[in-house]
This record gives sequence, structure tokens and C-alpha cells, in this order.
Amino acid sequence: MSSKKKFTTNSLRQSTIEVSTNGRMDIYHSIVAMSWWGYLAVFAVVFLLVNALFGCLYYIDESSIGGLTSTAYSEYFFFSVQTLATIGYGAKFPQTLYADVLVTVEAMIGLLGLGLFAAIAFARLSIPRSRIIFSKVAVVTAYEGQPTLMFRVANERNNRIIGAEVELSLLMRETTAEGLSIRRIYDLDLVRSHTPMLSLTWLVFHPIREGSPLFGMSAQSIDNADFALIATIKGLDETISQTVHANHTYASTDIKWHHKFKDMFTEDATTGQASIDLTRIHDVQTT
Repeated sequence: MSSKKKFTTNSLRQSTIEVSTNGRMDIYHSIVAMSWWGYLAVFAVVFLLVNALFGCLYYIDESSIGGLTSTAYSEYFFFSVQTLATIGYGAKFPQTLYADVLVTVEAMIGLLGLGLFAAIAFARLSIPRSRIIFSKVAVVTAYEGQPTLMFRVANERNNRIIGAEVELSLLMRETTAEGLSIRRIYDLDLVRSHTPMLSLTWLVFHPIREGSPLFGMSAQSIDNADFALIATIKGLDETISQTVHANHTYASTDIKWHHKFKDMFTEDATTGQASIDLTRIHDVQTT
């Protein structure tokens, strides 16, 4: 049975979109995408629930397990824990056919379940994650005699990203001649879209000249426009030799006209060594 699912995008002023789903949840993707604390919580809950279930099944026949110090439910629960985790201290043991069948089933579930969770943990660890940050705002200022849109990107890790490529797209709501409201994507030209090595920061330029979708817009018209700028970057992490990527969305209110970015570099007066302060990547000033 199909159903409808609502989610919120971070573009076009936090639009809420309703889409149709087939009623099934992608459990694997959800577990891989969740935080580590969430993953550990899911593992703990599943582990405890399975042991609680089998503890109840053992408890139904109090004579099924030998070597117990009492007939309390906790004894059967912790016997289930030892069986599921294949610990087997030897003090408690099944002594009926009913218990043997339950132990067999639980041992199979334990081997499969623990192997599955271990595989998912390995899959989570093997996913390359970038530490690329974007400036929270983009600025529009004069550059080589024409208005230019700029934003900054930096690598937070103490390594290099080889062959980094950046793209900038404009997502804008438009109305066709037939009165149909659509969202159209424009690819914006950049002064430089590729750098052989990203180790510090990168100031990305889009000249607002004739042919640009932003050409002719003013600060007021941009504030009133319904669009979003989507910046994406990808490259090869030299440490793990895998492709990493990141993206950021700028709403129309995130564009600062007649501003420029503050300098992030400082130089030691004695040694002449330059350093960069990544905490200032978002800092701007008026021109």
C-alpha cells in the first residue's frame, strides 16, 4: 500500500514537499545513516528484546534449564544472554528437548544477528566522510571591474584533497508562458572550478555578467526572489585514497551585497610563517 511522506528541504526557503512512498522503510539505509549513538542504541534495544523474548520462552518450562540457583525470570534471561552471545560458562545448561530446540534457534539468531550488526558497523566505518566546510554566507562585490558572487570553502583536516572540483547551481522557481510554476536549475559559470590540491581555503568566484541568471538583479530583488544556490565539491582524499564530497545551500537571504570576506591569514613577524584561522571563514565586512 502506498503512503505519503513529508520532509523538509533546506532550499527555497525551507519548502515542505510531500512525496508518495511504497509503505516500506529502507531499514539498512536508515541504520547506516544514523549517528553512532543511535546505532548503538538500536543494537542495545534489539539485543535486550531478543534476550527478553527467549528468557520468557525458557521460563515457560522451569525445568528446561539445569544448574540454576533459583527459578526467577532473571536466571532464564541471563541464560539467554549467554546462549545468544555464545559465551557458555558451563554452570547453566539445557536439559530438555524443548530447551535444546530453543538453544539451537537462539544460537542461529545470535550468530546471524551479531554478524549482521558487525557488518553494518564495518560499512559505517568504511564510508569516507569529508571535513569540508563552506562559508555560511556568500558575498557580492566588485572583482576585476564587475560584480562577482563569492563564497569560501576549506578543508578542516590536516591533509590535502587532490583534484578538487566545485560546481555552483541556481535553483529558481519560475512561471512558464502557460502559467505553469516550475523549479529550474541553472549551472553557474565559475572563474575556476578545479584546483589540483585543496589544503587550505578556496575562494570561489561567479562573475555576474550578461548570460548569468543573476545578471540585472539587485540586492532587493534577490531578497524577494525564491531561489537557492547549491554548491557542491568533490575530490580525492590523499589519506584514504577515496572520493569525498560535500555540499551547501545558500538561500537568497544568505547573500550579502557590497560585502567582502575578511582575511583569514596571519603571518608571524619573527619567522614569517603564515597560518590560517578557519574560525574566520564566515567573517565578512562591508566594502
